[in-house]
Amino acid sequence: MNGINVFHALRSIRFLALIALVGLGFSFTASAAKATGCGLFDKKDAVPSIPFVSPQQNETLNHQEGEESNKHASIVGMWHLIYTAESESGAPIFPPTPFQFLESFKTWHADGTEFENAFLPPTGGNICFGVWKESNHGSVKLHHIGLMFDSMGRVSNIFTVDEKDTVASNGKTYSGHFDFKLWPPNYDAVGVGTPIAEVTGTTYGTRITVD
Repeated sequence: MNGINVFHALRSIRFLALIALVGLGFSFTASAAKATGCGLFDKKDAVPSIPFVSPQQNETLNHQEGEESNKHASIVGMWHLIYTAESESGAPIFPPTPFQFLESFKTWHADGTEFENAFLPPTGGNICFGVWKESNHGSVKLHHIGLMFDSMGRVSNIFTVDEKDTVASNGKTYSGHFDFKLWPPNYDAVGVGTPIAEVTGTTYGTRITVD
């Protein structure tokens, strides 16, 4: 074979190889187009889906954050309380309403119990304990009980206080209503019939914090 024929043969082989490579490239492109959904893009301007910044996960996180922001503030903690009497009935042992019925320190525990220390002498019933639970619309319902003593240190009366309170959205205050009832010094008589005296009114608490 002379030099000219060799040159033409080599040129033909290179041309055929180039066509084969181009065809193979189109084949890969077609296969890739059919394989969308397996980490490849099905749109020209699509961006890769990175798990920790994917829109779906961001929507989930935003939804969770929204749920957190919609949660009501907890009443658990320590508070300074002011009770204001608005009405009274029964034995005339209280001043005319309205008046400040009570001032106290109160602690609401996460286990559903409550403790209160009133600004009163021990004989006036300055200590009482209670139980509480969450009710509708982020409010709480409380029932607590305490003892009063006479000058000889004997139990003179039992009292109960029922409250419905709601914590402000900032968690710093709460307000509600209370119902105080005075009973004979016999626990079996508590809640039976008409109380000796009854006072109803409003509550207002300010949270006490460490700092």
